[in-house]
Amino acid sequence: MNSLPSSVNYSEAIPVLPENSITYSVALNPLNGTSFANNGNLIQFQLGSRGFLIPDSVYLRYKCVVANATTASGIHGTPCYSYFSRCETLFGSISVDNINSYHSVCNLLVNTTQDIASKYGSQNAYGYSVSATPTLEELDGRTIPTAGDTAFYSCPLPCMLTNSEKLIPLFAMPNIMIQLTTANLNDIISTNTITGFTLSNLELVYSFIDMGAEVEMMVRNMGPKIYIKSQSFNQASVVVPIGTNGSSNFVFSQRLASIKSAFVHFSNGAVGARAFDAIDITTSTAGTGGDYSLTVGSVQYPQKPLSSGYNKAGILQELRRAIGSIYDKSNSMSINTLEFNYLENGAASTLTAPGKFWLGFPLEKLHSRALLTGISSAGTNIVVNVTLLTPTILSHACNLILMYDALIEIDVINKQAYVKV
Repeated sequence: MNSLPSSVNYSEAIPVLPENSITYSVALNPLNGTSFANNGNLIQFQLGSRGFLIPDSVYLRYKCVVANATTASGIHGTPCYSYFSRCETLFGSISVDNINSYHSVCNLLVNTTQDIASKYGSQNAYGYSVSATPTLEELDGRTIPTAGDTAFYSCPLPCMLTNSEKLIPLFAMPNIMIQLTTANLNDIISTNTITGFTLSNLELVYSFIDMGAEVEMMVRNMGPKIYIKSQSFNQASVVVPIGTNGSSNFVFSQRLASIKSAFVHFSNGAVGARAFDAIDITTSTAGTGGDYSLTVGSVQYPQKPLSSGYNKAGILQELRRAIGSIYDKSNSMSINTLEFNYLENGAASTLTAPGKFWLGFPLEKLHSRALLTGISSAGTNIVVNVTLLTPTILSHACNLILMYDALIEIDVINKQAYVKV
């Protein structure tokens, strides 16, 4: 007899959780204080050592008070993330995941994985400006009136823990700490009239499941070491000087074994949407443009550079490929034509319509659950290649964000854990 399709094979065994399994929800307060100001304050949360962490249950909730004076201003980016410049995960005393420019990384993820409807439905939690009749252009940034602003926020926390493909066995690991760093005020505000912000009522919320001592012993017997696949992000930036012209190469030294995707954007900290901006620095007027590519080792990606003059719309599809499949209906974006078409010497972007000219480079050899499906930069630099037709009139930052595979190695006997990247 031929095998039946799974949809009508009713004899297949269905996995059953142990009868004594219990799921708990935890709301952690910071270890090191109750309120935190801008410009480099550390906020530390230490997870418990019981049960299995459910990765997609982790999120942050907090209250933020912004002080303002003289004229109205605004918070750029995705507001719930804008107040945090770094997210770090520690196993014991060892830092295993350090995402710099965390607000910028999360702003990219929100705008390339959620469409307008998703952002509209999350506007209260994410903190977007809300009027009596919200428009689509109020789904970026947050307006801060002269009297200041008090708001509540909640958001997921993308990091190595929350991107894990399996439950995290907290009982078999050293203490896990998630540490957030508050942002530099001048990186996130539209004008200098904001004098500071204060975060309070902070809670890191997560769920874990306790399956009992028998299951935990079975996991320990899988040792001495077990492995969990995950992924995370690595960010770095270099300066693009005023007057840059012709063929330019910007060198990065991030060393990773498996890079799945790379994202590049050019921002200017003095105008527009500041660190969150993403503009086309090769284009002087509409209809002209230069080229972008990435070199790792001796290989150029893509083989034919992305051209903002020859076919700029193709750059948007490459960005979608770098995030996931272009045929995936859930792989949506919230990037409109105005936001995608900001030019280096054109009109400055605004609080509610920031530049979103992100370049995406899909580097995964094959979409698969296999290990190390991306390319390696372990023995070489990464070079961002840009061909400009006219000299730049402003200084910019060339920002490189890498999405990479990570392998969590857990020594279940000695309660030690490491990460291979």
